[in-house]
Amino acid sequence: MTASPDLPSLISEIELTGYCKIQNAYSASDVEQALILTHEWRDHMSGREAATVPYLNRGHPMVYNLQNKSFFYLQLLFQHEVGQALLRHFLNDPWYKQIPQSKPNYILRSFLARTSNDALPMHIDSFIPFEGEHVTIMQYAIVLEPMTEERGGTVFVPGSHRSGRYVTQEDRHSAVPVEANPGDLLIWDSRVWHGTTANQTTHSRWALIATFSRWWIKQAFQITEALPEEIFTQLNEEQKAVMGYCSLPYRDERQGIDMKRGFDEIQLQSSRTHW
Repeated sequence: MTASPDLPSLISEIELTGYCKIQNAYSASDVEQALILTHEWRDHMSGREAATVPYLNRGHPMVYNLQNKSFFYLQLLFQHEVGQALLRHFLNDPWYKQIPQSKPNYILRSFLARTSNDALPMHIDSFIPFEGEHVTIMQYAIVLEPMTEERGGTVFVPGSHRSGRYVTQEDRHSAVPVEANPGDLLIWDSRVWHGTTANQTTHSRWALIATFSRWWIKQAFQITEALPEEIFTQLNEEQKAVMGYCSLPYRDERQGIDMKRGFDEIQLQSSRTHW
């Protein structure tokens, strides 16, 4: 995997294997602050776990909806220019004319922190497998603690994003482990087959995982309604668009018709939603 944040090389790597790693994408101080904040929120949410937990998340410590917890988490998402350029390359809709193509028109689907205990079964993060070059969903994982095979690291099956079929647990034999250090950034096509190894140590392996998708895919939570005002006001127009404020569905035709809107609609829409 490439260590250099060279955009064309990273694009080629994702197209070929389905994933890439950018080393030292985040500073040690950013990683330390994110880890402290994540432990604080994990403790704060103890006893108030999610009402229903998806199968793949059961038994793994999680903190959901990081976009609501601290503006710092969102700063981490938006500050890495190469990572954001990759998302624009793969997820921007070229027919979305209300926002310039140099800006993101994809949206945040979910944002969480997790660590590993038992091995995570092999799975795909897209809803369905499909062939072709057009990507609909991508994962963006900021590594906060060493990711090794012994510590519950991620394994990928290179090239499986173009297979056009669901993964089976027998496909694990084709998977290769991806080791990463704190501050590294992993990005993958949601169709790629992946899982984790079992954590055989007494150490945690926290990572922040954001899921980004094409603007027309339903978000995992009602992000635009739940985003706190103090966080909303710190976001610029592009970042608010990524939160979903330019692609909210209208209540009915009297309110509006166009599903794709520009930055000038953000304030009008947000006043009806997030507080």
